[in-house]
Amino acid sequence: MSKPILDNLFGSKIRVKILKFLYRNHPDDFSIGELARRIQESLADTKQEVELLRQIKVVVKKK
Repeated sequence: MSKPILDNLFGSKIRVKILKFLYRNHPDDFSIGELARRIQESLADTKQEVELLRQIKVVVKKK
């Protein structure tokens, strides 16, 4: 599948990068800052996308 198709399906290229990264690194845990650095995106954009994924229960926040 090409990247534009995934971007359109999931609504955001950053969201796709987050999901791919987390899938490839399951079951490891990452902070938002580390995730942003590893996917090479801004902290603010990564935080926003992770919050959307958390709201729909695709990712969970560890305490």
